[in-house]
Amino acid sequence: MINSNKEYCAESLRSSLARSASWRRGLQTRFPDDPRLARAAENLDQLASEASGLSEASWEELKNFYRWDSWEWSDAVSQAARLVGYRNVRTLPDFVASLVGILTHPVAA
Repeated sequence: MINSNKEYCAESLRSSLARSASWRRGLQTRFPDDPRLARAAENLDQLASEASGLSEASWEELKNFYRWDSWEWSDAVSQAARLVGYRNVRTLPDFVASLVGILTHPVAA
């Protein structure tokens, strides 16, 4: 049986990470002397590629949080993507751990 929620979650991650990579590339024109932007964009592209094959272990960590129509989910994915290139978030498991941390301990605005 195919787990469509897992597939939707993977696609949500993939598209958000790809958008974040594009956003970082856009920032490069404003801040051409910041080498972190290019590295972060490349890392985000790699994570987006990896997200398409979301592992069962990662899905297990995320499934209680994932809701396709949740602004909390979308905001947390965006927050986690902003950490790529600036914190120790280099692999998909790193990203998932960061995302779970954000979802588990939201910061009040």
